[in-house]
Amino acid sequence: MRVLVVDDNEDAANSLAALLEVHGYETRVAYNGRDGLEAAREYAPNCVISDAAMPLMDGYALARAVRSDPALAGVKMVAMSAFADDRHARQATEAGFDYQVTKGADPIKLLEVMKMIEQIKDLARQNVDLVGQTRDLLKEVKDDVREVKQEVKELKKEVKQLKQRNGESDPN
Repeated sequence: MRVLVVDDNEDAANSLAALLEVHGYETRVAYNGRDGLEAAREYAPNCVISDAAMPLMDGYALARAVRSDPALAGVKMVAMSAFADDRHARQATEAGFDYQVTKGADPIKLLEVMKMIEQIKDLARQNVDLVGQTRDLLKEVKDDVREVKQEVKELKKEVKQLKQRNGESDPN
């Protein structure tokens, strides 16, 4: 899973990226929201973990920009901030963040969120596979129905011919 970490605190961003890489995630790092948006468009991550308070473009503006870009429609957004109050939570949700994790919290919390995102991604992939399989089955059923209709048509024709040979009149 590709993860973009966006934080103006370079040490925090690099440390978080290293932690995620240890757990099997492919990461990229950007140190402000503007660079983060550009990196998201180039890298096409599955997930963006962004600090909320940053210069140039804060995490809320980044989340809104990601949400407004059709090419990034499936990206999951995680707000990582020192703010843990209700106002921040509401603002993060309104901006388009899917999850919120408090900076300095146990990294297990973030890894749990990442596992949920992976599971959602896997379920979406399975859903796409099922849709494709369903389409294939529907096509087969339609083909079978078409064949059965043709066979019924041919049988009706044969019955009609048999009745004519036997001198019976067809009421149809």
